[in-house]
Amino acid sequence: MTFSLPAWLRRPSFTGLLLAALVLQTLLIFRAFGPLLTEPGQHLLVTGYDGLKNCFTFQAYLQQPGAAGFAWFGMMNYPFGEYIFYTDNTPLLAVLVRLWSRSVHDVTPYGLDIYHALLLLGLLISTGLLVSILRRLLHYWLLVLVFAVVLPWLNPQLGRLVFGHLNLSYSFVILLAIWGMMHLYDRVQANQPIGRFVAGLIAAFTLIAFLHLYYLPLLGLFTAAFFGAWLLPKGRWRQQPKLLLLGAALSVLPLLISLAIIRSIDAFYKLRLADPTGFNYPAWKLQVSALVQRYSYETTRFIIEPVTPVSQESQAYLGAFALFGLTAAFVAWLAERPATQRWWAAWGLTPERRFLGLLGVAALVGLLGSVGTVYDIGDFHITNYLSPFYYLRKLTDNASHFRTVARFSWPFFWFVNLFVLVGLDNWLRHGRSGFRWVLAAALVLLAYIDTRDTIKFYRHSLQPNTLTNKDFQAEVNPLVGSIRPETYQAILPVPFFHVGSEDMDLTLDDDDAHSRHSYQLALRTNLPLMATKLSRTPPVHARLLRTIFDPAGSAPELRKQLVANGKPILVLYDQGCYDGTNDLAGRQTNPFAKQLVEAGAAFPVNQHLTLLAESGKLRLYRWDVR
Repeated sequence: MTFSLPAWLRRPSFTGLLLAALVLQTLLIFRAFGPLLTEPGQHLLVTGYDGLKNCFTFQAYLQQPGAAGFAWFGMMNYPFGEYIFYTDNTPLLAVLVRLWSRSVHDVTPYGLDIYHALLLLGLLISTGLLVSILRRLLHYWLLVLVFAVVLPWLNPQLGRLVFGHLNLSYSFVILLAIWGMMHLYDRVQANQPIGRFVAGLIAAFTLIAFLHLYYLPLLGLFTAAFFGAWLLPKGRWRQQPKLLLLGAALSVLPLLISLAIIRSIDAFYKLRLADPTGFNYPAWKLQVSALVQRYSYETTRFIIEPVTPVSQESQAYLGAFALFGLTAAFVAWLAERPATQRWWAAWGLTPERRFLGLLGVAALVGLLGSVGTVYDIGDFHITNYLSPFYYLRKLTDNASHFRTVARFSWPFFWFVNLFVLVGLDNWLRHGRSGFRWVLAAALVLLAYIDTRDTIKFYRHSLQPNTLTNKDFQAEVNPLVGSIRPETYQAILPVPFFHVGSEDMDLTLDDDDAHSRHSYQLALRTNLPLMATKLSRTPPVHARLLRTIFDPAGSAPELRKQLVANGKPILVLYDQGCYDGTNDLAGRQTNPFAKQLVEAGAAFPVNQHLTLLAESGKLRLYRWDVR
């Protein structure tokens, strides 16, 4: 039995396919996140920890005085401040929105709503890129349409919207690299010029670095591995030296250009930690079992599931479509080995399969790097000589800055799903069994179910906007009404917190409720926080700010800066951390952090602070620095 669709159904126009996919994706976005887009100021994607901090740094950057400049973020780490590159507030987008507010129309009150819309726009960009990629790789347009819409909902980066690493949710970054490699490969095979195309990709990759710096090494490693797999076998690099040079430029230049921009602006660069601690920290490495561990909200169970849940950073589920598709292929190989081998050999001759082979090597290199340079299996401690970071760290300590290596597994999701999808498409074209249509329908149904579960989860995950909506700030409202913000220079939260120096001994993690109150007060008063929750802040800043709680008092250089301002400091004191309600000190595993939390208890008495207002467990004091 054979069956094939009419030609006009197999190859609709690219424009028609793209518009259909974007319309469908827009409907799904509104299904999942509708209130976030239609009810301004009412909702957040996440209301705690890194997610709330990232929202705070975006909104606070828009609110800060225009004199601060576009590269400067002065709303934390006061009085030192910080550069926007280290704020995790998606610098490229933050600068564009602030530029619009300063030059065209002030949209600062709607900053978070715009930020949410820009984050969700990433889903549409991913869909557009997938249409272009899949239309080149697949024969059946219906598969292009379906998977261009559903795969952006299934990729592991989407979870960052609720983990809080919002700017890491942009799956289009990896898809752009895949799209770029595909077009480069096609152009080279067709003997077309590629110089301008490579230059465009270099410019795009450089801009992407300012969405999040982790994208830099991720793209660099992916493209370098792709060109290595392409040019190293059979000495092809000798035959195509220009292609080798362009590949090296694409892999390295975005990194060099981005770092040059940062170093030319960042006056603190030499103060930052060159070799941060935490590399090979287990929670930041990929646990291989994550590839088959479904997300908590998904109802389809794969045949094999790990017993122990993986860490948030390690989440890398391949999806029911890919896993059951691979299982079906394995069963077919066992049951019909000769026929399967013939099909495999024939498929291997197609340009699609040859491209997927190169893509697979590039994705595998990232996967090997994502498990870290050491990996534990039971009682065995394995040194991973196949990890690129094993060698990069020997070349430069700066490689340790990208210590959350689990993220380098993300291209592997796309490779596996594209591999199964292209294989299915080829089998549908050339297979003879009518059963293949039943299996294809079943696999598409699995992808649909996973997508349905994902959208349902996000539809019920929206949180109240506790950051900028006064209706959700019952504890802070009375405090704000009792002061004139313009008479103060900054806010000191007690207990103090300082996160981001990359030195674990200097790190004091924040209490979530306490930092939320601090963010609320800072945005309501437009006063900077002396506390810090940023990235790669100079350790010397942390050491100086810690001296505020020393028995001998603040370090002279810090006190001099505070006194020179001429205004007092607001102290936001959380009594709940000292009356037994919240055992923040007891939860500290670092003795220096515990000591710093405990030192805050007597701070109002030791510094002779003036009580201004009380609200629940919160107290607001005036500190006249002398």
